[in-house]
Amino acid sequence: MERKIVFTPTADRQLTALENTPSRAAVLAQVLKALEYLEIDPSHPGLHTHEFLSLSGAHGEKVFEAYAQNNTPCAYRIFWHYGPDEVMDKKRTPVITVVAITSHP
Repeated sequence: MERKIVFTPTADRQLTALENTPSRAAVLAQVLKALEYLEIDPSHPGLHTHEFLSLSGAHGEKVFEAYAQNNTPCAYRIFWHYGPDEVMDKKRTPVITVVAITSHP
């Protein structure tokens, strides 16, 4: 299924900060790989996706947490929700909105 990944301004800033920090190149590679998996299959086993109950989207959407890293101190996580889908010329494209890309406390 063709999906589109969009980023909130916060997630976009967080991804840009990773891209602009050479010492975080390995983390960036893991985050980008996780984003690829997310685009292809949000329930990919490597993502360990689960609902994150402490957050909700701007319009009440369920927010999910996906792992970019695991078994690592301050492991990076991607927080996301479904939608809003894009409709153009009667064609619907499912959208995943990335809310945040951050290290786990």
